[in-house]
Amino acid sequence: MKALVYTEVRKLELQDWPDPQLERGEALVRVGGVGVCGSDVHGWLGHSRGRVPPLVLGHEMAGVVERVEDGGTTVKAGDHVAVYPLVGCGHCSYCAAGRECLCRRKKLLGMHVPGGFAEYLKAPAKNLYPIHARLSLAEGALVEPLANALHFVRAAQADRGASAILGAGAIGLLILEVARQMGLAPDGRIAVVEVNPNRSAIARKHGAALTVNPKEPDAAARLDQFFGEDGCAVVFDAAGLSATRQMAMRLVRSEGVIVLAGLSEAETTLDFIEVIRREVRLAGVYAYGREEFQLAAKWMAEGRVNLDGLISEARLSDGQSIFEDLARPDSERVKVVLKP
Repeated sequence: MKALVYTEVRKLELQDWPDPQLERGEALVRVGGVGVCGSDVHGWLGHSRGRVPPLVLGHEMAGVVERVEDGGTTVKAGDHVAVYPLVGCGHCSYCAAGRECLCRRKKLLGMHVPGGFAEYLKAPAKNLYPIHARLSLAEGALVEPLANALHFVRAAQADRGASAILGAGAIGLLILEVARQMGLAPDGRIAVVEVNPNRSAIARKHGAALTVNPKEPDAAARLDQFFGEDGCAVVFDAAGLSATRQMAMRLVRSEGVIVLAGLSEAETTLDFIEVIRREVRLAGVYAYGREEFQLAAKWMAEGRVNLDGLISEARLSDGQSIFEDLARPDSERVKVVLKP
């Protein structure tokens, strides 16, 4: 089969790759759409310890089931499915709870084993979730990032109030969609902080009450005025940079929560005396559970998610140029879905 292979830092090549060989309980999926995650670009740039070339990247996948090898599942050949890309040990308490993301021995498709940047993919049959016929396979690939957004917003539900989202990439924009629908900010006061003007414009279309470019000299004053005396109850850091983590600390009110989702930088200096004295809660969030993945598929089927301006499609063979574009801070693309 053809696969887009991460061969070295900043290089992807379309290659002939071995066809997947199924074992008991696995299924073969003909990939119809695979999203390019920010973590894929991060790995391509050489900044990921877990993504080691040669590797077939891609963990946001939808496709058509070709064959099931004694899967013990109702999924069958011909079904359109989204792929839950986390494979746990199957024995620990986290796996038992459907929270493979916290399994100490988990594997992620597209990181530890070949992922979806290929014509075909093998995955545990139990990791395939049917998607509604009304969805295209490109839209089905967004079940995975939507599941992330659902998990992240749920982590902050106890702290309802005016909120900020730092970073308006696909995850930041989906957090905005979910936060608005779940009533996280009952008065609709959600600010988005983003340097890319195209993404800021999309955030406004998706209901952001304020968008701010942090590089502008009046950015801090505009945010302070927006949040007013009550302050910012919840800050979602969808970028994961030292600058955004420190900004989150400045924005959040006492007894507020900072939801740490971005993975761009491993280390950041924070004033923990301030964290303690103001009783700020730092909530690390990662991925999602099976229940949230199923809920994301349901939301997509019900048309609850506004995807306007989010998706652009490209061929798998264009992967190198797509990654080069996405690595630019001024890229006009948000979520690219590659199609074999």
